[in-house]
Amino acid sequence: MRIYFALAALTTGVMIASASLGACNNTNNTKRDAGAADNGEGGVLAFAFTPKGCAYTISPPAALALVDLKEDDSAATADTPIRVRLGLGGATTKGAAGYADPSTTAAFTWETAQKHAAAKVKFGTDPNALTEVRTGYSWTTPLPEIGFGRNEPENYMHEVHVCGLTAGTTYYYQVGGGSPEVWSATQSFTTVPSTGKILVGVSGDARDKVETWQLLQGRMRDAVVHMQLFTGDIVFVGALQSLYSTWIDAAWKDPNDPAKFLTFGQQLFVTIAGNHENEAARFYANFAIPGEGQYAETFASFDTGNTHFVLFDDQPLALALESEQAKASLRWLDEDLAKANADRANHPYIVVLNHRGVYTTSLHAADGDVLSIRSALSPLFDKHHVDLVINGHDHEYERSKPLHAGNPSSGEPVIMSSTSEGTVYVVCAGAGADPYDVGEFDSAYREIAKGFGEGTPYSGVYCTLELDAKTLGLKAYGLKPAGGSIAGDDLIDSLDWSK
Repeated sequence: MRIYFALAALTTGVMIASASLGACNNTNNTKRDAGAADNGEGGVLAFAFTPKGCAYTISPPAALALVDLKEDDSAATADTPIRVRLGLGGATTKGAAGYADPSTTAAFTWETAQKHAAAKVKFGTDPNALTEVRTGYSWTTPLPEIGFGRNEPENYMHEVHVCGLTAGTTYYYQVGGGSPEVWSATQSFTTVPSTGKILVGVSGDARDKVETWQLLQGRMRDAVVHMQLFTGDIVFVGALQSLYSTWIDAAWKDPNDPAKFLTFGQQLFVTIAGNHENEAARFYANFAIPGEGQYAETFASFDTGNTHFVLFDDQPLALALESEQAKASLRWLDEDLAKANADRANHPYIVVLNHRGVYTTSLHAADGDVLSIRSALSPLFDKHHVDLVINGHDHEYERSKPLHAGNPSSGEPVIMSSTSEGTVYVVCAGAGADPYDVGEFDSAYREIAKGFGEGTPYSGVYCTLELDAKTLGLKAYGLKPAGGSIAGDDLIDSLDWSK
């Protein structure tokens, strides 16, 4: 396994710290297998909150060590909400009550400079009539005891989950509360449609250049994607709240007009962790991801349009494939994919997102942790006929031919004749990370690879998925620094499925 070190200056989105982030585990991590739960019940804190109208309960794992967890206090002395972002809550058992649903559910997360427990959202379909009110909860994310982030201030977080929304509907909202009431500026978002064409933005690996990340977020806004999915490594060091603040700021406020907003707070953003998040509690505190129980927010799934989406955190597998967490994650994945495969009549496609490239020919292709994850995941993808897997980790764009796992499954795959027979693997990772060499390793299973950075017209890469009736369409774009919209970027690859 490799361990990586990097040095940089702490300016707008770049760091002064060095980090060991390959396959190590330290006190910045959420060690979800270690120790008993605070209340002795499977790693879950005594705090449990069921949002009004929702059929799921929020109960942060003890491993996150969140403190001062409190439901909304209407009498709290509040201050101005900042860095408002939209995520998704819900359960992770397909077909069960409370199962995550981006067409009817949204989670509102924000920060404040002062510590208090005001946590409300008021919303409606008319910006002048925000008549619906829901309450949530607040917490403090503590500092790591040692390591990166221990000298940063605590951050004060607030979150409200709203269920029972109408699919494909634009809502206006403000977050805040307290007495006297303090509210954010009014923002708007549109729930994901349940039918018709649905556009999903996909990217990964922002970590190095916040300017590229912000440019890409502008593309997502202008393309009017219905939601964004992210494959990990949003920041370089997962324990540093200052980095999350910088990257979230860059996706929240319009750089050309501070009175306007960009994507966070306007579009659902659902991410899974990468190796640079390194299982840090601050990652899980910053983003609302569906999940429940001891391993909450390390795996999730939901149905959107014609597709079953799966987000799977492969870091536990990379750290210790025989750990209880890795085994539990793989059991969940097997069960979830089995249910999805049995539901093809309603959702013909299965798309999985995880961080490390299962089949890649760039820098990390021969890494031990990557081959271990390939060995664990590819047989499950074959078993349940997964259509598309999208990864990050290698900073490039790459698409495989349709594949089945080889023998052994950690080795070279078997190339299949069509997408109806095999899984297509895509690496789409250029949301700000420095580029890697394309095609560093030769392989017959690679269909196409494109780079960015020096020698190319692109500062990054990103993808979209179009879901429509019985078709699924993948498009990959080269992000042009001077381009003003997705129409100005180059289409570098596309692939369509039809069933």
